[in-house]
Amino acid sequence: MSTPIPFLITARLSSVRLPKKLLRELDGTKVVGKVIERGVRAFGLDNVILCTSHLPSDDELVHVSERYGIGVHRGDPEDILLRLAGPVRERDACGFVGQTGENPLFQIDHCLRIRDAIMEGRDLVRYKGLPIGCSPYGIGRAALETVLATKEERDTGFWGYWLNRPDFFDTLWIEGEKELQRPDKRLTVDYPEDLELMRALFRRHPGMPDLRDVLAALRADGDLDAINAMHEQGDMPAEMKATIEAFFERRGAEVRSVLAEQRRSWP
Repeated sequence: MSTPIPFLITARLSSVRLPKKLLRELDGTKVVGKVIERGVRAFGLDNVILCTSHLPSDDELVHVSERYGIGVHRGDPEDILLRLAGPVRERDACGFVGQTGENPLFQIDHCLRIRDAIMEGRDLVRYKGLPIGCSPYGIGRAALETVLATKEERDTGFWGYWLNRPDFFDTLWIEGEKELQRPDKRLTVDYPEDLELMRALFRRHPGMPDLRDVLAALRADGDLDAINAMHEQGDMPAEMKATIEAFFERRGAEVRSVLAEQRRSWP
């Protein structure tokens, strides 16, 4: 029998636009610390693992994790899916729920619903309609191992393009609650203005605020809402998308075959 599904936090200190953004302070707690705290609230201390690289430049993240008492996995700097697979394999888990270290505002109940869907055998689970940065995600073990066994690219930073393929994988997109719908809004930390907004929000709602209260504050204060409005979410370059599309066209039958084999181990 597989072990409980872990909560995995992907985190590195390689940001250029906002250096060491994960270590920036919000209400006295670091950005990544907020993600850790929510993960622990949802999954318990023993089931939260920070996934970073083996490079010395990420040592500070290890120190933060050790102070919280959570696990750490150090893996490949570029291949995020391989890095995530490390603790999943070590724990013999059937999948995981994840969040990235720059996204401190997400709902615990969303994490638990995603966990349940992964335990039921889904390959990819996410929420739609929420602000950018507010949806945790889940990946099943069979799908994870299938992509790792067949992909030709090392860099899986845009891993969603490998897995969000309903014609291959069993994907589930959960509609966010009506009061949480704001897909145009950035509630992540990538630019200085994102950090400015996040600090302002945590000054008003310190600790572990509910996303409903955060969005209510933005609706009530146009100046607050406008702080980071000049930035748009980046996307995978078109040539990389084309490369992945070509891969599935060439090797789609193999992907389906490997997935079927993996499902026998991870139904």
